[in-house]
Amino acid sequence: MVLIKPFKATILNPKLENRAELVCPVYDTIDAPLYEKYASRKNSVIHFTTRKEGVEGKEFVNYAKTCLERFFTDGILIVHEKPSFYIYGVRYRLSGEIMEQIPEEERRETYFAFGLIALVKVEKLNEQDILGHEKTFEANTLERYRLMKECRMNFSPIVAEYNMPDHDINRIFEDYLGFGRPDLKIEEHRKPIVDVVLNGARHLLWEVSDAEIIGKIQELLKGKRILILDGHHRYTASYRLSRDKEDGTAYTLMMLLEGGDRALLLLPWHRCVKKCRMEDLWARIEESFVVGRCGDGSALKTIYSKLNECNDEFDVRLCMYDGEKFYLLRADERRIRKLAEERGERVGLDVISLHEWLIEPALIGKPEEDIVFTASPRDAIEKVDTGACRVAFFLKPLRITDVEHKARVEKKGFPQKSTLFLPKVAEGVVMWRFGF
Repeated sequence: MVLIKPFKATILNPKLENRAELVCPVYDTIDAPLYEKYASRKNSVIHFTTRKEGVEGKEFVNYAKTCLERFFTDGILIVHEKPSFYIYGVRYRLSGEIMEQIPEEERRETYFAFGLIALVKVEKLNEQDILGHEKTFEANTLERYRLMKECRMNFSPIVAEYNMPDHDINRIFEDYLGFGRPDLKIEEHRKPIVDVVLNGARHLLWEVSDAEIIGKIQELLKGKRILILDGHHRYTASYRLSRDKEDGTAYTLMMLLEGGDRALLLLPWHRCVKKCRMEDLWARIEESFVVGRCGDGSALKTIYSKLNECNDEFDVRLCMYDGEKFYLLRADERRIRKLAEERGERVGLDVISLHEWLIEPALIGKPEEDIVFTASPRDAIEKVDTGACRVAFFLKPLRITDVEHKARVEKKGFPQKSTLFLPKVAEGVVMWRFGF
């Protein structure tokens, strides 16, 4: 049974007039240019959430710890007095490029997701009631473990989903706040304790300290299983920390979203490969795929329409760009069926075959360093055009039900970064300082 409890949140001091300038995107979405942008602000939380490219792990952790101590000493960060639950609201819109990637029936002008922020008792992943669906890199897990252990902080909530067809918890939130989504009507007696805009998305945080409401929410989540959507490395690091008898903690910070929420979206991470043996890659493509054309890249809709023409899970399609042409790769169905039978998997065969048949055998270098993930097809194309990467692969979105099937039925993990869930939380909106 998943155990949740209230906690005293750490937030940026409400007296600061520039709080929106001090938050930043989640650490694993930040590349070198973005780091420089946010790190130019002395009091940005990025100084203790994100390692600068080229900086050694130990040096980063020491720097983060020093910065964090200054934030508390200078009153930039404060800790709330009363243990509470929190409602995290993200009101956002999609860019045209992202909108093109999702089915028309799911497109909306404005999305507004609610999440419950609480402490969740840590257990070993996929053994009881907390499930994951992505593989992790040990180096990334170790970095997060050391950072949390030394700083005694969770800097942003791990995002997970629960199933609740009657939407009871979301109804509690709307009744408590006095408005229904996607509208936003802030009442004087229900003002958020955080209200910031980051990259066009509005992030709001409300405190819920009413014991009766807390009890209702805890009761509603009794017996539920939760599935991690975003934060597999942080959760794995949290489990490792929970086993540390001296400096550990049994709980970790999470945002729990209803899986059936229409504001919860699932997009693909496209892959760019920095260096690979192109002759070997083409030989492997010809061995396992039928090659066709996929437009000239002037209209990305061509890529999406080709990918979304799939008939079933055995109709595996990828699009590839090598700097000269766009190709549609259709996998040999007999080989795909054999792969599915051998692995006991039918979900995510496009990602699996891409990595196992093409990328990993032809890759020059290490996967964690030489495979670049991006949600933006235009960014992927630009990386190839500028020579930063040799080749790019485009994938179609999964469905949330596919991810649930992968974790709950197949009990398998996707390759790292197979799923991109929206909305993303921001670093610095809500944190937890433990052991004090």
